[in-house]
Amino acid sequence: MHLFNRTTHILPLAFWVMLLALPGPGFCQTPSNQNIAGQAAQHVETAIQVQQASHKDRTKWEQEKTDLVFEYEQLVLKQQRLEQENTTLRAQQANQQNLNQSLIRQKTESIRIQKELAPFLNTVQARLETLVKNDPPFLKQERSTRLTLLDTVLKNPEITMAEKYRKIMEALFIEAEYGSTIEVYQDQIRVESLGVEDRLSNIFRLGRVSLFFLSLDQTVCGVFNPGTSKWQVLPDTLLPAIRSAVEIGSKRRPAELLTLPLGRLSQKGGDR
Repeated sequence: MHLFNRTTHILPLAFWVMLLALPGPGFCQTPSNQNIAGQAAQHVETAIQVQQASHKDRTKWEQEKTDLVFEYEQLVLKQQRLEQENTTLRAQQANQQNLNQSLIRQKTESIRIQKELAPFLNTVQARLETLVKNDPPFLKQERSTRLTLLDTVLKNPEITMAEKYRKIMEALFIEAEYGSTIEVYQDQIRVESLGVEDRLSNIFRLGRVSLFFLSLDQTVCGVFNPGTSKWQVLPDTLLPAIRSAVEIGSKRRPAELLTLPLGRLSQKGGDR
């Protein structure tokens, strides 16, 4: 704008210079006068060119200034973003360090628990084996297979301690459940008073308390004597009760109160 104003001021001045250089009325042009007028016109043209060049340079500088200001503002914004990212990364680094410390503590605690838990699981396994051995012989194959698998799991170093613990607890829960349930299944048993051959019979399990058998033809019944670890025949007067127990355990008859001979419970070192 300033350049334009200066140009507008210069043009009238150049115009008047040219007018003064022109010969007046009755003035006779001489070579000297013509030379002066030509020089004046040349100076005016040069001045105009200089002003135009200055205007172009100023416009270029203004554009460069605008570009530099924009670039500066972008750099300021980028710096702010980087500072925010840096703050976020510092917080994440602190959280990661805390997490690492927590994991190290957990690992240390896990190693300690594993060292203490391994002997405990072995002790529980031994007690389970003793329990099954001293229990009445119900579900012998199933319980024996479970103990064998449990022993394999506990001795496998590639299985985690958590999985070993889960398996041992699972076996404990199953064994504990036997104490509050009844069931009927078939098994080969040997009743010495009936001969030396094994007989397929219906076995009625009353919790962990007693085992009763009923022959397939329902003519003979008996009970397992934990004191002698043998099956013995019961009087025929108990056949109705044993038959009812087998039907109840097979869910073919609703539950009812029965009178069954429980006998004496076995205790290590003798009967009681």
